Amino acid sequence: MTTIHGFSPSTYTQTALLVAAEAGVDVELAPLELGQASHYAMHPFGKMPVLRDGELTLFETLAIATYLDAERALQPSDPVEHARMHQWISAAIDYGYAALVSPLHGDTPSSDAIAEAGKQLELLDGALAGREHFASSLSLADLFLFPMVRFAVAAIGDGALERLPNLRGWVGRMSERESARSLSQ
Repeated sequence: MTTIHGFSPSTYTQTALLVAAEAGVDVELAPLELGQASHYAMHPFGKMPVLRDGELTLFETLAIATYLDAERALQPSDPVEHARMHQWISAAIDYGYAALVSPLHGDTPSSDAIAEAGKQLELLDGALAGREHFASSLSLADLFLFPMVRFAVAAIGDGALERLPNLRGWVGRMSERESARSLSQ
């Protein structure tokens, strides 16, 4: 059995679970002993998720997602769209998480954090103009961004998408997917 070690509220763990569901890979979610030696033995930077499949241990969500999508069903074959997918995965990892997740943790996010998240949501809305997904079809990019956007909307409130019709439509489509309905918040 393939095991994802992490906690369900983690957006990166959610990405791994979404990819597994979309790729048709049965996985089991197992908790980590966060910050303990057993955790660092699987992930040298003490993050999550970690994938274990037999003798294989993988850390870092992009490596895990690529492994789970062995058939490349979630990766466009067109070189331009494949590059677009990687562009948005990179943006999610490098900038999205820092604006949409990290500063919004806690009881009351600051107005600066909410404003920065709003800018990121507007940027994503613009990127979806005339498109249903961040690449030509559902891809790993959507599965990286969806948990982050969902977290930000939950932290900011339903009004976060009020003036963002492209992103609101995308969130609605993503939320209707069986893989997304199986996530717990």
